[in-house]
Amino acid sequence: MAKYSCKTCGAELYFDPKSGKLNCEYCNSQFDPSEYAYLPDDEAQGTAGASSAEHAESSVDHAESAEGQYATDDSVNANLVIYKCPHCGAEVITSKETAATTCVYCNRAITLEGNLSGEFQPDYILPFEKERKEVEDAYRKLCRQSILTPRLFTKEATVKKIKGMYIPFWLYSFTGNAVFDVSASNVRTWTTGDTEYTETESYNITEGAAGQFQYIPEDAMKAMDNTLMDSLEPFNFSKLQKFNPAYLAGFYTQRWDDDAATNDPRAKVRAKSALQQAAMKNVGTYGQVSIRSESYDWTNQKVDYAMMPVWMMYTEYKGKNYLFGMNGQTGKMVGTIPKDPMRLAEIGAGVFVISQLVMMALRVLGVM
Repeated sequence: MAKYSCKTCGAELYFDPKSGKLNCEYCNSQFDPSEYAYLPDDEAQGTAGASSAEHAESSVDHAESAEGQYATDDSVNANLVIYKCPHCGAEVITSKETAATTCVYCNRAITLEGNLSGEFQPDYILPFEKERKEVEDAYRKLCRQSILTPRLFTKEATVKKIKGMYIPFWLYSFTGNAVFDVSASNVRTWTTGDTEYTETESYNITEGAAGQFQYIPEDAMKAMDNTLMDSLEPFNFSKLQKFNPAYLAGFYTQRWDDDAATNDPRAKVRAKSALQQAAMKNVGTYGQVSIRSESYDWTNQKVDYAMMPVWMMYTEYKGKNYLFGMNGQTGKMVGTIPKDPMRLAEIGAGVFVISQLVMMALRVLGVM
């Protein structure tokens, strides 16, 4: 585990989306994440002989990582691991996949660097740009759009459940070439005297399309709804940064549990749709058009592993789960807030009580 300490006063640092820096809440110092040394596994191999003094100068405090793992055959407990919080020393129980979380005792950020090593080591990270206040304000505005919004969704305790999370994504890049065999036809109908005539002109067309695709994103967590994650797009990939766990400070994240090979067909579906649209634009204008067959060839294939910023909150209401989500970079929101017709009765009752109190006050003052 690691925490990131202020080089000025020694207090803990948190990543601030607004400034893009690691902020100290005590002395207001700011540091670029790159100032806190991070060596990916392949680079770290050449630094095994570094002295303890050199590591101390990095201002990254490491604590005892894994205390142990529950020895049990239970499928749930077997996935749990115990860590020691580097801040208060309390034992933190979390899943093997968790890479950043918060201590339930001292509420301080915990980054579990060991869970992001080897095959789980990200290539890139897209830093948060939307800070918590912006998210909470946007959520409250969404709730105010209807007077039928259940009270549960506007309670402060519910709003505070919104969490900033880095979601693991696979980013697919490749070149695509496609060939389409298309059937097209024009139908003309006319009448001469009492006779109706129909003329059909049929055509067989072969059309091709090619495209260079870069960073098609697909989420790499089984627990996440793919449609929901897709709806949070687009992301601005020009702001991708080389991965540094310092960006995780103060946020939650988990490593991937849905591999790149499994998600590859989803990325190819998007590419196929784009190639098909490009090809059909060149087919021409016909009354009816249909694709008889299609073939694709993929080359220069590459997959990168990245952490993408998302603000999320699940709320259970009347046996159903409702999700609010926001793209942590662009601010795009998804999700629905339910409407409860019973709120009309509550509002009506409230208005009645207030009116009665006003009338009583007027009587006391002798106005009525």
